[in-house]
Amino acid sequence: MIITNDGFPVNIPTRVSRYRANCSKDWGVFIAGDTGGMNVAKAEKAGLTRGSFVEMALCWTETKILTFKPHYFNEEFLEIWGIPVAGGMKDAFHEKASELSTFLMHRQSKDSFKGLLEDISRDAFNAWVSAGMEGDPNDFELAKISEIYFSKIFRFEMVSAESDYGPYHFLETTYRDPVNDLEFAALKSAKQIYDAQMAGAGSCTDNRLVQNQQECMKALNPSSAPQVDSSAMTRAKTKV
Repeated sequence: MIITNDGFPVNIPTRVSRYRANCSKDWGVFIAGDTGGMNVAKAEKAGLTRGSFVEMALCWTETKILTFKPHYFNEEFLEIWGIPVAGGMKDAFHEKASELSTFLMHRQSKDSFKGLLEDISRDAFNAWVSAGMEGDPNDFELAKISEIYFSKIFRFEMVSAESDYGPYHFLETTYRDPVNDLEFAALKSAKQIYDAQMAGAGSCTDNRLVQNQQECMKALNPSSAPQVDSSAMTRAKTKV
């Protein structure tokens, strides 16, 4: 399916366009496809790398409990769905076009994104108080978050860091105002995709991850196995 706003088409693929943020010490790039034992130089030569950052109009975010053996068991990840407007994911397309894309954030990368939301929530709270504390503060906060989601371009960029185990990377999240026609059009398309997802269209659903989470929940609580409706939790928490 293709949606078009102001002459800028966005492809919504039938097969999920999923990228992987490889945060290990020698990488720090987004990956498209299976790198199977390659180093970053070989992966780049094979055309599998997509640069160290992506800027996108956000369409959907959703928390999931997932397992990826042998490293991650029943851990919390954050799905990011958006329309790339800059970076390696965007470069694969015509300058006037893009594609609905997704990747997962984990641990410090996820915390960076959630920290940004906390800052927005705090600003919204202060604005509500300054305005005389009229109306429901939770509704005020959700409206503010929604406003940011669909009026700003979000940047996810690899940042180098050090730990007791050595160097690594994580994704730092920031946002900015749109600056060109492509970005304004992408924001319109992102809102359309979000509204359709809320209505049950499923464009921002990866069935492999849905099944993965179901298996995780079954393992964590076998007596009550199916199921956690994480999309409902997302809607209840943020409505964006």
